[in-house]
Amino acid sequence: MKKKLLAAVLAGAMVLSLGACGSSNSGSDGNASSTGSASNASSSSSADANTGNSGFAGTPEADMYTIDLRTEPDEMNSVLTTDVPSSDLLRMTMVSLYRLDANDEPVADLAETTQVSEDGRTYTMTLRQDAKWTNGEPVTAHDFVFSYQLMCNKDTASAYAFIMTDNLLNGSEVYDGAMDPSELGVKALDDYTLEVTFKNPIPYAEHLLAFASYYPVNQKAYEEIGADNYGNDIDSLVTNGAYTMTEWVHNDHVTLTANEDFYDPDRCAVKNVKFIMLNDTNARMNAFQAGQVDCVNLSGDQIEQAKQLGITVENYVDNGNWYFQFNTQHTEVGLGNANIRLALGMAIDAQSLCDNILKDGSVPATGLVPTTIAGANDQKYREAVGDFVGYDPEAAKAAFEQGLQETGLKAEDVKLSLLCDDSDASQKVAQFFQAQWSENLGIDVEITPQQFKSRLDSMDSGDFDIVFAGWAPDYNDAMTYLDMFMKDNGNNYGKYDNPEYDSLLEQAMSEQDAAKRQELLAQAEELVTKTDAAVYPVYFSSCSYAVSDKVQDMTRTGFQEFDFTDAAD
Repeated sequence: MKKKLLAAVLAGAMVLSLGACGSSNSGSDGNASSTGSASNASSSSSADANTGNSGFAGTPEADMYTIDLRTEPDEMNSVLTTDVPSSDLLRMTMVSLYRLDANDEPVADLAETTQVSEDGRTYTMTLRQDAKWTNGEPVTAHDFVFSYQLMCNKDTASAYAFIMTDNLLNGSEVYDGAMDPSELGVKALDDYTLEVTFKNPIPYAEHLLAFASYYPVNQKAYEEIGADNYGNDIDSLVTNGAYTMTEWVHNDHVTLTANEDFYDPDRCAVKNVKFIMLNDTNARMNAFQAGQVDCVNLSGDQIEQAKQLGITVENYVDNGNWYFQFNTQHTEVGLGNANIRLALGMAIDAQSLCDNILKDGSVPATGLVPTTIAGANDQKYREAVGDFVGYDPEAAKAAFEQGLQETGLKAEDVKLSLLCDDSDASQKVAQFFQAQWSENLGIDVEITPQQFKSRLDSMDSGDFDIVFAGWAPDYNDAMTYLDMFMKDNGNNYGKYDNPEYDSLLEQAMSEQDAAKRQELLAQAEELVTKTDAAVYPVYFSSCSYAVSDKVQDMTRTGFQEFDFTDAAD
């Protein structure tokens, strides 16, 4: 596997990189649950709110916005990508059956008409016939069949294969080689008629069809370029969206330009969008004040400083969950023991972290699923199921001692390292954790900072003890935060393996009663965070950012970190 995702670990769900906001990393995009809608789950912030008189006019180019993306996108390959920066760019350079509007609601895009079968499992869509790939070929139903079959091919090694194998008819069987790819629940009835069949009725199906993993792929380009190279550079990708990529200077900037051949030319908010990559928080602020960038995320004290300078500061709830993922295979340092893992989580004062380090509106986590995510019966999931985790230093000490007794280890044997991003914001957070573990458990934990892509590689190879990671939702349902820790999920970096957990989620996938389904999800969440403590949530993130008066059309929500197409609707 080349690598798995969330940089903001983040949706667009996708891996996040700490520094996207006061934190960051998907994913990803969002969707509605059993009864809720995506618009209820995310707080949308748009530069439309600018007063236009802050004194920070922005960059001089009349037809270009310059935006800080913070980090290099991993790859522009919708079949493999798992990080938020890549997903942001794919969202603007690709179109699919559906897309999310500025309110995170799915709206038809390539699908001109959609018919849903009586049992709610089969979607038959007639595609518009004026969409083109940048290699000149038409976008057809066959491009979706090719893409979906790639996702469900084990040799592709997509970390996001689960989002299809768990949902598409015969997805698991095709992935395991027990069925031919032609048996997968996707058929091209003709060049412009696509049939997608799910295993069960899915209330958020249209949100899935808007997600990056469900994008089409041009077979001719993919095979000519080769799977190992596709999406790695500007000359090795073919897109079909409102923008095309016209520059990619690695680790420096990416430029998107309005696609002159796109069927909806008015969709672009501005002709050009330049995404630069500033990893240092002070460099971001300096660049903004110098008029070199139009939008930068802020962290810590910068937020109040920016307001005092008269800079327009916006904020939105990004639906991110930041958590510890423990390598359960590292038994020699105690991480195979649930009590030691639980102690490491309960020892962290997340309220102090949010108040004194992040200062961006983030709040302590009470579970894996944030408070904004929809649940059954028009109630938020978190409100309905209650809290599972929190700061308790005395209970942490007791659990740690119990874990030492169970493993036969001594405190000095618990020699751990914490893997984190190499940004200054990330390292400040890591140092906070380091101090908390020293104070509350009496152990010294080494900090291992790495560049975002290197961190993903270390996670993928299992070369870590503890990783502090973030997840952004793929759709507006608790499942998007929970299924990633199933045994065979590509994002289960800590190798958590509990058949009961997998069984609970498998039952939830087929349960049609919303209340019963929610109870199954809650049981699974309590098991993975509290009983087994394979992961331990720390905080639910918000994002504060500075924006120049120049930017008037920009969508930023919990399911769309950046978008300059929906904003123009």
